[in-house]
Amino acid sequence: METFAKIIKKMYWLGLIGFLGTFLDIPVLRLFYLFFLLAIVDFVLSFIIVIRTESTDETAIALKFLSQNIGMLIGIPVIYVRNLFFLPNIRNYKPQTLYSLPFSGCWTVANGGINRETSHSWSICNQRYAYDFFVEENGKTFHGNGKSVSDYFCYGKPVLSPADGIVVEIKNLFEDTSIPEEQEVLCSASDVRGNYIVIQHAKHEYSTIAHIKKDSFCVNVGDKVCRGQQIACCGNSGNTSEPHIHFQVQQGKSFLFSASLPIWFTKIINYTTSKADSHISRGQIVENQK
Repeated sequence: METFAKIIKKMYWLGLIGFLGTFLDIPVLRLFYLFFLLAIVDFVLSFIIVIRTESTDETAIALKFLSQNIGMLIGIPVIYVRNLFFLPNIRNYKPQTLYSLPFSGCWTVANGGINRETSHSWSICNQRYAYDFFVEENGKTFHGNGKSVSDYFCYGKPVLSPADGIVVEIKNLFEDTSIPEEQEVLCSASDVRGNYIVIQHAKHEYSTIAHIKKDSFCVNVGDKVCRGQQIACCGNSGNTSEPHIHFQVQQGKSFLFSASLPIWFTKIINYTTSKADSHISRGQIVENQK
């Protein structure tokens, strides 16, 4: 594609011959003005190349981040149409897989649930049933002053496969996002997920785990993984305010064009409620049964 773009970039200058046709009143030469239209093709190709190329250039990162957010907006109507306007929910969806929590020990559900009030992002249907998890001790998620990612209790802790499956995608490119001065979400990466892994568990069930620590992956694309197997470590890459694990299950491999699926958990302990339930919600403290 890069070679084709270079050829296009040279060809659209043939449009200058059109000026000669105007000056000499030669209609055939005026047709060369059409070559200026290749400038539009050059712009589109250049944009695609920037999006597809891994780069640390700030402009390229900003363009990729913008394109992903536009893609999420475009993905909303696509997801609705693909599901005939009946998005999956806990009443109409029958899970193909029951999931374990993607960590060991007690963690807090920082965000997420099965209804609009507790949802991670109800209006963004590719993340509707996603969850964010972090570790709390005495009401705090960090020790010290919390200015470094290593101050956070969950940072560097093992990330586990939530069920048996096959690794279909990994991104291991981004350093951790710095902790902001104020409590706000920042992103120093071109992808809101930062470093992430996608695992296929069933024909139409894929899990995505995001914000992973760079170079901490223990598996590769194509590997078969087992429930509870360590696959990486918790980090702070991507769109975050502090280290945490983002976990979601979706209809397909595509992050932008796959509907988020409600998650049925199995063999977990919920310390916040005595009600036996396969679903969890924001504010609850949970762990896998040993």
